[in-house]
Amino acid sequence: MSRSYRKIIRNRKQRIARRLAGRGEVHRTDEGSPVMSASNIHYEMAGKAQGMSYGGIGAIHQMVRNMGLVQELDGRLGLLKLYAPYHESDHVLNITYNVT
Repeated sequence: MSRSYRKIIRNRKQRIARRLAGRGEVHRTDEGSPVMSASNIHYEMAGKAQGMSYGGIGAIHQMVRNMGLVQELDGRLGLLKLYAPYHESDHVLNITYNVT
């Protein structure tokens, strides 16, 4: 390995170490609600038009919120070290909704 590569790798490791220094404990900077919300959902039905199957994610998210799954995910999972602005439920539900 040449000397310049060693220097680049050493510098990268030092930058990562500086970024991670002091982040050993969980800091909640935003105690508000999760970013994903289902607060303004309206469904309409036309007389002649046929519906499509892509509008149900809002209803599913409302059901998830009403079941208390969002609060359980935020309370029981310890995925994030820094909560600014996303919560665990935002990340888990985002992955879940994109898979389905």
